[in-house]
Order: sequence, then C-alpha cells, then structure tokens
Amino acid sequence: MNPRIPLLLIRHGHTEWSRSGRYQGRCDPPLVSEGRDQARQLGQRLKGQSVVSVLTSPLRRASETASIVAESLGLGVPLVDPRLAEMAYGQWEGMTQAEIRLRWPDQLRQWKLLPDSAAPPAGETLVKVRERLNEFFADPLWHQPIAGRVLIVSHLGPIRVALLQAAQQPLSLFRQIPVPTASVHHLMLGSSRGGFKLYKKLQEQKPCALQ
Repeated sequence: MNPRIPLLLIRHGHTEWSRSGRYQGRCDPPLVSEGRDQARQLGQRLKGQSVVSVLTSPLRRASETASIVAESLGLGVPLVDPRLAEMAYGQWEGMTQAEIRLRWPDQLRQWKLLPDSAAPPAGETLVKVRERLNEFFADPLWHQPIAGRVLIVSHLGPIRVALLQAAQQPLSLFRQIPVPTASVHHLMLGSSRGGFKLYKKLQEQKPCALQ
C-alpha cells in the first residue's frame, strides 16, 4: 500500500427526502436543485487540493454529486463501488421518524439507544456496514501508485462508521457523529499489521454553504 493516502469523504447533496427527514437507505431519490448547487460549490472549493480520482456509491444522489464535482475538477468519470452505498434501512425506508414511531416504537427506541446492537426491520446492522467498508479499504486498488487525494462520495451511515473507525471509537457512538449533506471529512488511509488503518489527521472542513 502507498505510505499514506489522503482521503476526502463527502456526503451527497440534498434530496427531497433528506430535507423532509425521511430514511433514504437503498432507495434512490435524485438530488434537488439545492443539492446540485451544493455539489457545484464543492467542486469549486476543492480546486487546487490535488484530487486525482473520485469514487462513489452507486445510488443516484451520490453519483450525481460525484459527477458534478469530478467535472468541476476536470477529472474523468467517477468509479462506482457498491460497498459505498448507504446502510439499508429495510422497512423504514421512505418514512419519517414520526411515522416509524407509530409502527415500530420499540425497535426505534433500541436503534436510538443502542445502534451497535439494533437494526431496522429487514435492514442492515452497523457491523455489516463496517464489514463492507473494511473490504473496500482493503481492496488491491489502494496498492497502485496514488499521487494525490482520493475523493469518496458516500452517505451518512458509511461516513459515520469510517469516522468512528479512524478515531478508534465504538459503533455505539454512531448517532453522535454529525455528517451534514455536502460535508467534507479528511482522513488518511495507511497500512498496518496485516491490513489497513484509517487515520483522522486533518481538520475537517465545514459543510458547503449556499450563497
């Protein structure tokens, strides 16, 4: 693996569901105009930061964000990786917390209090999210020469898990990590005994503010 690879983890821009507080999961709502504006402003902000490649979740809200940013930076088509997809929220997808509370009050309470040991009905656990992220960061693609920053466009769930891993914090703190739409998070990917290690070395940037 390269000595240490600087990563920029970006959450996608706004969708109608993110504005209305609906669990999106594997559902695929597109960006709204505000989300596309966020992506364009991200592209402008990241110019001059030596971004050499862009990877993205296959979900439309992430791939649209990635494509807009990549075009702004003069880069090629983003590489799509399904391991960057949002956590699957099962039967909760498309619903607000108020709607979920009416049908699954106990499960929602468990998810809020003990996210590391609970999961939405027919949904994915945080352990599973961490496993596929670990597979992604252990991929041989990271062993090729990389002479700059790699931009990764993903979602609230995977980014929170990556930030916790970099800070060596447990999954039980999942809900305490703020990841607004269009926010940028700086990590380093390096090697360790028998695999890889994520480091949280640089100060994070604030979310892209709309003008």
